[in-house]
Amino acid sequence: MLYQAQGLLFDLDGTLIDSVPDIANAANMMLEQLGLARADDQDLRKWVGNGAPRLVKRALTGHIDGEPEASIFEQALPLFFDLYADHVYVDSALYPGVLETLEYFKQQGFVMGCVTNKPSRHTVSLLEDAGLSQFFSSIVAGDTLPTHKPDAEPLLHAAQQLGVPAQSCIMIGDSVNDILAGQAASMPVFCLTYGYNQGLNLGAKNPDALVDHFSDLTGLVTKAQARD
Repeated sequence: MLYQAQGLLFDLDGTLIDSVPDIANAANMMLEQLGLARADDQDLRKWVGNGAPRLVKRALTGHIDGEPEASIFEQALPLFFDLYADHVYVDSALYPGVLETLEYFKQQGFVMGCVTNKPSRHTVSLLEDAGLSQFFSSIVAGDTLPTHKPDAEPLLHAAQQLGVPAQSCIMIGDSVNDILAGQAASMPVFCLTYGYNQGLNLGAKNPDALVDHFSDLTGLVTKAQARD
């Protein structure tokens, strides 16, 4: 099926950029500075995808649903934020086809936004360092609004910033949060299968398309004409 759209909204981590290497490094530096044992990189990869606070809780407890003592969490979270801010794009990398595909969409006249639960300070730096800022007329981060994905409001806010109706946008992500947010905003959702999904069956959440390679997106969407 070919979808028509004016605007494309992209998640960041696990969709555009494999950012786990630098997130994991910052998490382990945090643990070391707190006098705790390093976490396994494979565990950290599974723990990414639900925002920094949840990641830090998982790193502190070694469990995906872990809840550490409030005192150590309050110390750990700002430490992680500061450590990660200094290392957002050291070992991270764009997924194959991202740069070429975004350039294609830009040439086709799509307006594009990035909607992520990542804090603004890290989001802006990561997009700039990765050379992606040029593509996005809207950047909605995890602290831009009082709510974040899976709530619909960040997507609706991005569509408003792009100047296109929400129903003329498509959400493109890699997780259940992206699927639920897109559905709540009444947008089609394309979900990449290679990202950070904690091993969940994304198809069970009924995205409009499951996509194995980023470049495959070009065959799923065509530019819709703006309505007066």
